[in-house]
Amino acid sequence: MEPNFKTIADLFAVPQPTEDLPIEEAGRKKHGETAEESDALGALHLRENNVAEAIRHFKEAIAQRPQGDITSQMNLAAALDYGEQSPQALRQYRRALEVQQDAAEPHVGLSDAYKRYGRFSDSIRELELAIEREPQNPYFRIKLAETLRDAGFPKRAILAAQAAVVAHPEEAFYHYWLGDQLITMGQDEEALESLRAAIELSPGDDHLFLRVAVPFWRLGRRAEAVKSVRLASDLDPEKHLYHGLLGIMLEEMDQSEEAQLESKRAEKMDRYDHEVLARLMAEMKIEA
Repeated sequence: MEPNFKTIADLFAVPQPTEDLPIEEAGRKKHGETAEESDALGALHLRENNVAEAIRHFKEAIAQRPQGDITSQMNLAAALDYGEQSPQALRQYRRALEVQQDAAEPHVGLSDAYKRYGRFSDSIRELELAIEREPQNPYFRIKLAETLRDAGFPKRAILAAQAAVVAHPEEAFYHYWLGDQLITMGQDEEALESLRAAIELSPGDDHLFLRVAVPFWRLGRRAEAVKSVRLASDLDPEKHLYHGLLGIMLEEMDQSEEAQLESKRAEKMDRYDHEVLARLMAEMKIEA
């Protein structure tokens, strides 16, 4: 799949414009006649990894925007970030804040750039400023949780993730993120509650059933752990990893005949599957 502007922006965790860009309408003009058209041309070139041309078009779009509109400024910052020109991207985010002091998105962009430099205190501060401006935005809160986790503050990360859940309780990912972090911290009962909520909201996600097997197993609820992995396998029968894990779990439960059947089905596991399986075994405290 070809990268597009939105996926690139998401990959590098930079803010995106909220409106769709008329890329096809812009065509291959050398200059856009409007800010929207210039942005579309920039997105088109960025999709083709022509960063220099993308930057040129976004700069033209900035000049075409009415005073106080930072849409193209944010697009330019995203392109600079993608082009590994972080110092220039930082400048664009700061300029956007000079134009719109109450805007939240530039703070998020600054946070991500600081995080890439390892400046976690600055990154956290910028996200907190973004949250002050948009306190009901759950995305900002889960980004704060991730940054706090990566900075070595797991308890504060939990609080931020819980705030994201409160802000948007219907989003399965926020419950999953919280449950996953609780697993890491050894709070298995609480992890079960969060993962149960995630599964109720997204019952077709096999990965959620895989994750919930870990706290089930560690709490001694082995039958539930096996059942959850079987459900994950039912949702995605092509994942050989699930058979590999089932084989090991059933062997631990002295169900050798069933374990052998699952292990036979797991023979097509690739290197990545084996790496994931090793991590799961470590989490579940199963010796190799």
